[in-house]
Amino acid sequence: MAEATEKAVCELLADSLVAHGVSHLYGLVGDANLFMVDAYIRAGKGRYVACNHEASSVLAAIGYAQVSGNIGVATVTHGPALTNIITPLVEGVKGCIPLVVLVGDTPPHDLEHLQTVDQRELIKATGAGFVEMRNPGTAMEDLARAFRLAAVERKPVVFNMRVDLMWEKAPAEKPPVRQAVSIRAVAPEGEMFDEALGMIASAKRPLVLAGRGAIEPEAKAAILDLARRLEAPVATTLKASGLFHGEPFNLGVFGTLSNPVGADTIMQSDVIIAFGASLSWLTTVSGAYIKGKRIVQIVGDMQENARRTEPGLVFVGDPALTARRIIEVLDEAEIPGSQATDENLRKRLEAQAEEFATLPTLPETTPGTVDLLATLRHLETAVPKDRVLVTDLGRFIHTTWKVFTTTEPHNFVYSAHYASIGLGMGEAIGAAIAGSDRTTLLVAGDGGFMMGGLTELSTAIRENLDLIIIVCNDGSYGAEHIQFLRKSMDPTTSLLFTPDFAAVARSMGATGIQIRDNSEVPVAIEAIKHRQGPVLIELVLDPYKIDS
Repeated sequence: MAEATEKAVCELLADSLVAHGVSHLYGLVGDANLFMVDAYIRAGKGRYVACNHEASSVLAAIGYAQVSGNIGVATVTHGPALTNIITPLVEGVKGCIPLVVLVGDTPPHDLEHLQTVDQRELIKATGAGFVEMRNPGTAMEDLARAFRLAAVERKPVVFNMRVDLMWEKAPAEKPPVRQAVSIRAVAPEGEMFDEALGMIASAKRPLVLAGRGAIEPEAKAAILDLARRLEAPVATTLKASGLFHGEPFNLGVFGTLSNPVGADTIMQSDVIIAFGASLSWLTTVSGAYIKGKRIVQIVGDMQENARRTEPGLVFVGDPALTARRIIEVLDEAEIPGSQATDENLRKRLEAQAEEFATLPTLPETTPGTVDLLATLRHLETAVPKDRVLVTDLGRFIHTTWKVFTTTEPHNFVYSAHYASIGLGMGEAIGAAIAGSDRTTLLVAGDGGFMMGGLTELSTAIRENLDLIIIVCNDGSYGAEHIQFLRKSMDPTTSLLFTPDFAAVARSMGATGIQIRDNSEVPVAIEAIKHRQGPVLIELVLDPYKIDS
């Protein structure tokens, strides 16, 4: 039988996804995308993960992208499906996360179609890219352009595909794959860089900081070599957590989450050399951590530069090449090390690590509740160290980030770029699939879990994910509860009436443990250690006694 010379557009798009190496497609089908999804599944080259809500599909792609380092891919149908993904698209835009989202669209001639909406304008408002599938003959070329834009511009790109074109025929040619242009910045030069070199050479207590823009292996190696040459401690932004795991002079997270020794060392530093870090108000503690210090900041592009908020010397440069260039100049000038990484700092860091390793006693709290920090510390002992950490947003989050550390940046999934609660579970699904060789831990609040967690718990169970979910149930919307109390007002409006999350999890086929008393903590630990499939641990907390 002769090979077909034409294929339906829905099949051509599936072929294009395969050609782009899409190993996982997250989605929810409707009349405008179901045949494309079916063709992708039948091709047998990738895995389709069905979600229960369109927003979760895109969030799963975001979680997958953060853990895998690849472009996340999702698909939904038209109209209300598209309006359901507005918040996840904004989250992806603010996080500079490359995604391609294949979205259906209604026929332009059907003016009375109930789901017609101006999709281009909606997407434009989110800041995401928009690529229109022009006609059947350009379908694969247009989709290739969407992939390239997502990679180059580091943001979500919506690929808009009309439902009335899905069964139109076009030549079955080899799908084009537009490779993203490889643009590597060089090491900076010029008078201003000479000034920066002078600042670094004269530093008495330098500190080297790395952000998410400097986590690739070559950059990490060069930055560590620079720190050793300067005899300077290292630190990371929150989103680069774990980059320097195991290094003797690693201060941990630089910013509002700094540990005591790290905070003290940061305050004593005189020059900070920051690679791939935007120096946001959270990283700098509203400027307090860099006040009076000389700053040398190396960013990968001007987009990153536009987000910085503090003064200093800023250069667009490749992190690895720039670090190597600084080392070269220091060696040529025979500049000695700073001796900032002395025995005293080593002992202080070691003592702090030993103190943290000592488990706290579980304190008595309000009857029917447990203490957040102490309980999380005990649960942490049962969770594998090489874990993927995903957090929703809430007043529990700072405690969680301090207790559950990660061993490398791709093991940390940040879901708070848009400061929205309810995004964690969707991202945890994609993260757990991308990091299937590791355990994924999601920590969420009761309000956020009611929004998105219960919706997708069945997805996690169906996919049999190695997922541990800790729900911090304080029976309230935490931020709002705090604001009422600060004004000495009745916080009743901020209170929630949630179900027994553990019982709901059990009814759906997962393991569910509710902790209302310290005696139940060992039961939860055993459930985590012997889990088979998703486990949900519900911590019942007193909303009036949470130290965030």
